Amino acid sequence: MNSAFCQLLAAGLAFVLLVPHAWADRADRALLRDAFQKAGQPEQAAEPKVELLDEIIEKIAARHIDARSTHPLAQKAAAAIAAKPASLDDGFRAATAELTQALDPHTAYLPPSEWNDMKVSVSGKFSGVGMELSMKDKKVMVVSPIDGSPAASAGIMPDDQVMAVDGQPVDGLTLSQVVSRIRGPVGQEVRLLMRSPDGKQRELAITRDIIRLHPVKGRLEGDIAVLRVSQFSGGVSSMLRQEIQDLEKKAAFGIKGVVLDLRRNPGGVLDEAVRMADLFLGAVPIVSTKAREPDDSENRSGRAGEILPGLPMVVLIDGGSASASEIVAGALKDHKRAVLVGQKSYGKGSVQVLQEVSEGGIRVTIARYYRPSNQPVDGIGIAPDIEVAPAETGDPQLDRALKVVRGK
Repeated sequence: MNSAFCQLLAAGLAFVLLVPHAWADRADRALLRDAFQKAGQPEQAAEPKVELLDEIIEKIAARHIDARSTHPLAQKAAAAIAAKPASLDDGFRAATAELTQALDPHTAYLPPSEWNDMKVSVSGKFSGVGMELSMKDKKVMVVSPIDGSPAASAGIMPDDQVMAVDGQPVDGLTLSQVVSRIRGPVGQEVRLLMRSPDGKQRELAITRDIIRLHPVKGRLEGDIAVLRVSQFSGGVSSMLRQEIQDLEKKAAFGIKGVVLDLRRNPGGVLDEAVRMADLFLGAVPIVSTKAREPDDSENRSGRAGEILPGLPMVVLIDGGSASASEIVAGALKDHKRAVLVGQKSYGKGSVQVLQEVSEGGIRVTIARYYRPSNQPVDGIGIAPDIEVAPAETGDPQLDRALKVVRGK
């Protein structure tokens, strides 16, 4: 894989930032120019949009796991531009939205504001309401709210659907466009019309805030370490190691078991998922990625040695456990290192790269990942060994996990 500025999972996705390079002038530009002319836009005024679209299409086709050439993508973009004569910006947005529809919900163009937000979020601090979204069957769905965020405080839950933002329906918008509408200045309110899995709708007024990630929290339940990991941001595996060491010192006779809580964890840094699984495994396979290009395919394994060898372990998962969470849960399950308790995970098993273009950037799906058992995750998820539904009061999933660890 090319040298990276950073590698992360944001919204549950594996990312690499790449440096832009020159692109060739091709016949696809003629298609795009003609489309803008059919939409009533003068050729000279449309040329910057044509060049940017051409650059986006070329770079998507160069890396996407399924796309093989630029021409079919240029045809789809041109058809979207010509379909509804509108402004240059509207035509451009229609074209980039069509590229997402034609490929997969995670491949998208990020305009400069969203691109900058993406780079800022790498630091672990960003503004917004604090929830991970995904496009599923052309619906904008909540993967998980971030612990302690305004979204979590407002009662937003995994599998809630975003219906409208500030009174404007989100039908027909790309995921990036919906995220852009939800984000905004700190202290300003955004109104979200949400639909729960049972069909009930509710409107929430949420005040945007700085979202600071505190991804690891630990506590003792007697002699059992309960470790909550809410996000796979940079350094999280080291934080988890330190938290375990701190709890070992606090436990009167040492830790006798572990509950790793990955519920409502939408993912994070791919490398961190591998490092976290490696804390509890030896030199065994953890995850493999299969891509179009050999350089984008790889097998990741652990190293010899565990931090808590032999101790009983449970991993808590639910429908909000996605991507990096599923890498960890899948590896621990397949190697019979841990028992999975809770509900089936989300099923996000694709890898994206982030690449800068002349205005903003693009996110492109380049690979899909597989568990050590060679089972896919994308669109399938991981089933728990012991299924336990949540309750309005108490935490029956955690209660069951503690019983399993204690051998009851």
